[in-house]
Amino acid sequence: MARYPRVECPVCGGVYAGAPTSAFGMVSVHDHKRTPRALVLCEGSMRRVPAVDASGYQDELPEADGETPGSQAIPLF
Repeated sequence: MARYPRVECPVCGGVYAGAPTSAFGMVSVHDHKRTPRALVLCEGSMRRVPAVDASGYQDELPEADGETPGSQAIPLF
C-alpha cells in the first residue's frame, strides 16, 4: 500500500501526510489539529505546499524495448 509523502505544515510546523492535488509538484497538508482534543482544525490544514522531492513520487513509465518514443513510425490507416 502506498503512503503519502510527509510534508511540514506552514502554520504549526508539524509533519503530516501530503495529499496529491491537481497542481504539479504540489501537495496539500492533510487535515490535522494543533492539540489532540481541540474542536477546530489547524489553519494549515489542506493548504497547498510544494512537495519536498516531487520527482520521487512520480510513477515510472514501463521500459520499452530500447526504442525512444519518436523513433517508431505510427500507422495512420
